[in-house]
This record gives sequence, C-alpha cells and structure tokens, in this order.
Amino acid sequence: MNSNSKVLIGILLAVVFLGGETAMQLMGVNTYYIGYILGAVSFLGAVLLGARRR
Repeated sequence: MNSNSKVLIGILLAVVFLGGETAMQLMGVNTYYIGYILGAVSFLGAVLLGARRR
C-alpha cells in the first residue's frame, strides 16, 4: 500500500467518524464526542503521512 492510499484512507476515516458522530448527536445519543476526537486524530494522521512523504 503506497502513501497516497494511506492518506486517502485516513481522510475517508475522518469523514466517516465525523459523519457518524454528527448523525448520533442528531438522534440524541450520548457519544461523549468520541467521533469528533477520532475524526480529528484520523485527519491529523493523514496530514502527517502526506507531509512526511514529501
């Protein structure tokens, strides 16, 4: 798996976590903001992988 794929997977994971958290918040489920935290960590990881590649 090359670096571009890892960056893309990291960004897609961030989208899934953030979207899931938003949906759960709209349904009234108490999630303790774990989706936002995981989404931010996933996005930062993808950015760092992309920056390290160059």
